[in-house]
Amino acid sequence: MSRPGHFRELDAEIPDERKALVRALRGLMVVVGLSLRQTHEALERRNRGCDASASALSDLLNARIRRPKREVIRALYDLAEAAARTNDVSMPVTWEELENLRLKACEPPALLCASCQGSVLPVPLARGDRQHGQGQWPTALTLLDMKQTRRAEDVAGILRHVGMAGGPAEVAHAVVECRARGMRSEADVILRYAQTGRDGRQLAEIAYEFMRIEDNTMARQVLKMSLAR
Repeated sequence: MSRPGHFRELDAEIPDERKALVRALRGLMVVVGLSLRQTHEALERRNRGCDASASALSDLLNARIRRPKREVIRALYDLAEAAARTNDVSMPVTWEELENLRLKACEPPALLCASCQGSVLPVPLARGDRQHGQGQWPTALTLLDMKQTRRAEDVAGILRHVGMAGGPAEVAHAVVECRARGMRSEADVILRYAQTGRDGRQLAEIAYEFMRIEDNTMARQVLKMSLAR
């Protein structure tokens, strides 16, 4: 970016989810109205404890970062919001919209089945009889394989996405399946993300899904989370 508001063309092979996030971030930079160096200095003055150097910002705005950090994006958003108030202009995106774009951009790419070349991740939950939770989240098998092959970033991406963006039933089934396969710490991570990113009503919906699959212990635990909101 040679000057504020001017950006290079994004490479064609960049995933659409990352392009969508970058376009939203570039919109924020237009509101900020500063060069990358000036933006870095402005963020430092706001005492942000994140890597927002000019080179890091350049990588972010040109989609060279596969999993952008939430704190950096939040810092940019807050800076743009302050500039928007000062200059009486509208924000191009809300924080909720931006966070949703970030989560989608951070999702691990779909894996391909070696024999059929079909997408195996993520796997949508089948509707219908949910009397038992075990076996209702097939992605657990892929997660277990990733863990065994030390693909920590992909594992973290799945856990974060399910916890923050998955539906109530998916969260419940994911937790049950992870615990059944010996991945208790992964199940706990999903619940922590769910607790962080949802309000009391949404947590109560997850508790209800645990009740539907007859896991009353987890239902009580999540219900306590919802009441604490």
